[in-house]
Amino acid sequence: MKRWIGKAVMVAAFALGAGSASAQQCVGFGDVLASDTLVCPAVEWIKNRGVTLGCQGGANYCPNDPVLRSSMALFMQRLGKALSSEIHKDHVTEFNATIPGESPTPPLLLCAMAGNSTVTPYPRQALLNAAVTGLADGSSVAWRAYWIYSTDGGATFGPIMDGVNPISTARASSAVNQWSGVALSFALDLPANTPLQVRVVVRRDNILTGTTGNFADARCQMTVNIVNANGTTSPL
Repeated sequence: MKRWIGKAVMVAAFALGAGSASAQQCVGFGDVLASDTLVCPAVEWIKNRGVTLGCQGGANYCPNDPVLRSSMALFMQRLGKALSSEIHKDHVTEFNATIPGESPTPPLLLCAMAGNSTVTPYPRQALLNAAVTGLADGSSVAWRAYWIYSTDGGATFGPIMDGVNPISTARASSAVNQWSGVALSFALDLPANTPLQVRVVVRRDNILTGTTGNFADARCQMTVNIVNANGTTSPL
């Protein structure tokens, strides 16, 4: 087996393995022609996902240079990470939880990602799913659950909003000593180079009179699956 293969050949193999990319203007490298509708989209695809960092200080791609086997290993490792999803899971149980009122009172935190998602140079999508259940104490309960998230490394958190209302604000209520529950799901678009932390929180819901109880037992299960937002196509 030869110890090197041309970069153009390797890029074509990546493109075929990941799916066809639509022709578009190349950016980032000064030595790849936009008129090359086979190589140009593939080069941009692997550049946007950090598979290649370029050559000559990153200004060029050097399409005719050979690839060492050591470099090929790095390319393949980066490609695998770009095509793999991140899965974050959390399962929390709380007892005798007091359901807080409206803002500025801090909401009750039920589920939270353990840490930031991996920061990548390409856009992604976070598929959020959670189930929250609560057992009412000696009084009836009415409550709502929703997502809050941070894209600045956990410095600030806010709800996912649709205008003035939080998205996925699922409501539930139950009588004394009864369980109630809600399911939450949302697809959150992430720009390139953006970390993510997600939490599920609960507040009291005052739409029903006399529901002033709290949770004798509260449980939450959450899964955050982060995938390449563009699938096998090049980002715009």
